[in-house]
Amino acid sequence: MDNQASKEELRLALNAPNIITAVRVVMAGIIVWLLWQGEFLAAGILILIAAATDGLDGLLARRLGQSSLGGAIFDLVADEVLFMPSLILAIIAGLFSRADGLMPFNPYPYAVLALAGGVAVLAGIGTYLWKRRTRTLEFPTPTGVARVNFWFWLAPLVVAVFGIGPDWVLAVLMYLAIISTVLTFYSYLKKGSYVFTD
Repeated sequence: MDNQASKEELRLALNAPNIITAVRVVMAGIIVWLLWQGEFLAAGILILIAAATDGLDGLLARRLGQSSLGGAIFDLVADEVLFMPSLILAIIAGLFSRADGLMPFNPYPYAVLALAGGVAVLAGIGTYLWKRRTRTLEFPTPTGVARVNFWFWLAPLVVAVFGIGPDWVLAVLMYLAIISTVLTFYSYLKKGSYVFTD
């Protein structure tokens, strides 16, 4: 594959899957504003709608034959744009405080690992795009555990924002997110560390 073909693959086509991803990015901005305003119910509903579209864009891309590297990268970035600011604002609002007695240093074991995972994804994408300017480099597709990790991150956030369920459910979801994040780090390092090292 030559460098020109490599650049063309990264173009973002105006198609249904990418429009859905773009809508998710816009929704992320609205969610942040709602969380900032203390409108937790509306923010939670939009988080659920935005999360549901996460699978829809990929499904449509495959069904319509519109899968592309640019779309896959856009989707990963949109996930982080949705999740990371929402988590930070939910922590600031004290929405995780009901799990204080159930997790040491609550909510930081969950939050720090989840945010570090998000930063690692964005750093990996940035490094990949930087290196790809000068040579052909295969984009590491997400591993099986990485594909579901976003949902492990999202579940405690949704429960915290809605304030639903007993406190122990929130704590259990946070612990599961920690385990999933550690497994995802390991799987990505095993499969895609060449992005940082080659």
